[in-house]
Amino acid sequence: MLTRIITGVIGALVAVGIITVGGIYFSIAVTLLGLIGWWEFRNMATSKGYDVYLSSGVGSLGLLTIAGMGYYVEMESVYVMAFLTMVTAIFIILITIEGLWRHCNRGDNHWAPNTGFSAFAMLYCGLLMAHVTLLRSFDYGPHIDMGFRAFEYGELCLWTALIGTWASDTFAYFVGCAFGKTPFCSVSPKKSFEGGVGGFVGCFVVVLFLCIIGIGVPLWQACIIALSVAFFAPLGDLIESILKRSFEIKDSGKLFPGHGGVLDRFDSLLFTAPIVYYLLLVFSIF
Repeated sequence: MLTRIITGVIGALVAVGIITVGGIYFSIAVTLLGLIGWWEFRNMATSKGYDVYLSSGVGSLGLLTIAGMGYYVEMESVYVMAFLTMVTAIFIILITIEGLWRHCNRGDNHWAPNTGFSAFAMLYCGLLMAHVTLLRSFDYGPHIDMGFRAFEYGELCLWTALIGTWASDTFAYFVGCAFGKTPFCSVSPKKSFEGGVGGFVGCFVVVLFLCIIGIGVPLWQACIIALSVAFFAPLGDLIESILKRSFEIKDSGKLFPGHGGVLDRFDSLLFTAPIVYYLLLVFSIF
């Protein structure tokens, strides 16, 4: 427990620093996390005799780099999304071609699952993680003075997703410990239905407050964002649990002592960051 607490405190301090600094340093940090996540996924797959193709890793790097460059050169969101879509499509084709080449020349008898795992790894660790950078660079709002310093709009947007994700986990844990009796899912036997409800309600209230007080969106928009984060945060955690159960492992990696790997720590954010980003983008347009 002590190791877990120490890692959590250090991780929180580093997160505050790198998010505050932003810019190219933040982009590099997210890119490294995405690539480490891809490597963790690859290791999980290879532990069961499957493979994740190199083109999947290159595609992940490309997607993360595009998001970072869009942040660095202040590229319009529509152009960043166009590049991300194009690169995703190109590398899906390249992954398929690499799989066919391996099947024909190396006798790869797991072509279908290997190709599927490779494409999923790129989308999961590359495309979804890239949205963390996109959300931090979201500039469709003013800098907001919170009294002790002025925050960039994208910084507050990312904190909304992050704190909402943490609130979901925290409320689910404490409510589950206090009142949990009904099993929630066989994939995560320690999670309870009562904890899930507590996490949903707690996350909704926290995100609603942050949206109104922090990023200043109207009440109806804040409700949609809060409901979305409250739904997608546990969904991301559940998907990672299913992945680990499928590969019969406890943690995806060991980067964070007491907490596991990148995919263990960022599983929920991989889903909440994109949904917050797209909702804010749609609200800013319409």
